[in-house]
Amino acid sequence: MDLADIWQQHKRFILLVASALLLLLVGRGVIHSKWDYETVVVSSARTTGVMSKAEKVPDEVVRALQEEVTALRSRYAALATTMRHKPQEAFIVPAGESNPRSYFFRRHSETKSALIEAAERQDIRVPEALGLKDMAPTEPDEIRRQLVALDVVQQVVIESIGAGVRRITTIQIEDASKGRSKASSFLADLRVRFTIVGGEKSIRTLVIGLVDGAARGQAAFLAIDQARLKPVKGELGMLELDLTAAALQIDKSADEETP
Repeated sequence: MDLADIWQQHKRFILLVASALLLLLVGRGVIHSKWDYETVVVSSARTTGVMSKAEKVPDEVVRALQEEVTALRSRYAALATTMRHKPQEAFIVPAGESNPRSYFFRRHSETKSALIEAAERQDIRVPEALGLKDMAPTEPDEIRRQLVALDVVQQVVIESIGAGVRRITTIQIEDASKGRSKASSFLADLRVRFTIVGGEKSIRTLVIGLVDGAARGQAAFLAIDQARLKPVKGELGMLELDLTAAALQIDKSADEETP
């Protein structure tokens, strides 16, 4: 059988093989012109060789690092538990409450009456609304948030009365939209700003009471986000404290969730 016969019988197959070889050569040329894959392959082989010769990390070093990580996780869980704000039971909507809005209204009214009456007995002026809006919230999340705010207000006002301040001129609850940032999505804080006027001793006693009360486990933890002092014009010896207290709501970590 000569070449002509082979060509006639296997022409289609020969053409397919030739086309495939041509496509392979062209493809390699295009790839090589756009991506220097051979350099990447050589570099990867070199890196693999270096890693294979690297000194193995001793088991005791790995164990020490694991123990350190475990200790840090435990420390974080303990700090988060301490700093997480725990409102009093009266400021938590009871399970099965059929009308949370009505519950909030009653709690607000009772707290307002008790605090203002206690302040008046000591001749201390307090904002009548305690920083809350006239209209009671309707959404469950906002009701819970306002109850936490009311708990913070009560804690600071009681400490202020006990410290013997002259007056509380401002109570301002931060809007809910500002309570959680994208940079720290695990942490939400509810800030309440107070403007309090009193003598040096009463202001000092107030701040110490807010800090030490939580440290002694006698009150919920409040983070002091801001504290600024300035003298009051026309009132000798009086200081104005611009104080922002924050109730921290910290998401539970996996370690805390594990029983």
